[in-house]
Amino acid sequence: MFTVDQAFNRRNDRVVVPKDEEAPPVMTTKHPAGVMVLGVVGSDGQKMPPHFFPCGLKINTEEYLKVLRRVVLPWIKATYPGQDVVWQQDSAPAHGANKTQKWQKTNMPKFWAKEVWPSSSPDLNPLDYAVWGELERHACATPHPSVEALKASILEAWANMSSNFVVKSCRIFRRRVEL
Repeated sequence: MFTVDQAFNRRNDRVVVPKDEEAPPVMTTKHPAGVMVLGVVGSDGQKMPPHFFPCGLKINTEEYLKVLRRVVLPWIKATYPGQDVVWQQDSAPAHGANKTQKWQKTNMPKFWAKEVWPSSSPDLNPLDYAVWGELERHACATPHPSVEALKASILEAWANMSSNFVVKSCRIFRRRVEL
């Protein structure tokens, strides 16, 4: 999830002034708006355009399967025609649901079943340990006035992320699994 407000640590913000009234006010948003994004990358550096979920949507099994059917699988087939790709995802509840696993077994025969993914290991996914941080560093370098501005910034940062960065991030995966 990306937030509209830039993340920061207020404990590190210090101002030394002779009078209290000279200190500049610091305004923050208590509950900033955000977006939920699905990203897919290939070990060859390919990147599926980010998929933005509607604000407030709870990602359950049905919603996740809709996106797999309508967005992810068509992209995989267009990007890797006739190839058997290995589909790997973390152990989020919607990913590990029996209905999702059954659908993947039929439509993505080389997927990693939920039993293969180590529990409590989000740091194994290249998106988690590399891609999202890089994306946030660029997309959230400055605060955004609206969710639409945030989305535009994410799209731009995603488009500018080099294939070489994605390839290197995916190469680290095997070493992380073996640790």
